[in-house]
Amino acid sequence: MEILKRIDKGYRLIEQAKDKSERLMNVESIKRLKHELDLILNEENEIRVQVDQARTGLLIKEKQLSDIDRQLLSILEKLYESEHQNSKILQELKKQETILKDKKTNLEDEIMKEFYIIEKYSKELNLFKSKYNKVEKLYNSKKISQNEKVAYLEDKIKLMEKKIRKLRKSADPNLLSLYDKKRQTMKVVFAKAENGVCEICHMTLSTSLIEKVENCSEIIECDCCNRILYLEETKDNDETL
Repeated sequence: MEILKRIDKGYRLIEQAKDKSERLMNVESIKRLKHELDLILNEENEIRVQVDQARTGLLIKEKQLSDIDRQLLSILEKLYESEHQNSKILQELKKQETILKDKKTNLEDEIMKEFYIIEKYSKELNLFKSKYNKVEKLYNSKKISQNEKVAYLEDKIKLMEKKIRKLRKSADPNLLSLYDKKRQTMKVVFAKAENGVCEICHMTLSTSLIEKVENCSEIIECDCCNRILYLEETKDNDETL
């Protein structure tokens, strides 16, 4: 009976350690930092899309500017060719030259704006990178600290499992089988009989039942909740079972 109580204590300690381990990996501070990192990445990606769009626009405008320069060069060549000294042709060429120069000026202004936008976004990306690195460093630091605590708990769990296996080998097979069946359906298998009452279901226990529990010669179950009754809690160290 005493061995079963120690085994049960070990299982409960393992469950507590696992719950604590799960909480450690889901603490609010880590979740907040992870959320902040995700937000920074999303904003950074949006800016990168805008940079890519600006660069694409810049390439298009630079190609248009190159085409205009070629057209202007062609017009200049025609203006100085003797066979095109006809006033009508000259006027038309001058008109085309003026139109192209205006387009060139407008394009150059737009290209400067694109350069300004790209430079502005590049500075923002550097700021985001600096901010991300700072938050990531804090996030990793906290996560490493939590991982160390989790690793410590996992070591304790392995040690408890080893001790439980050892205890199970020395337990009465019939009693152990009964305990295992109960544990499959009950979160709490043992219930303390205190002042003639079951501490779990609060059922008043008969005197004869209490006497049987006192004798501790066999497993005595509560008539109401079917948990294994005991009188005194085993005073053992949580980590030693």
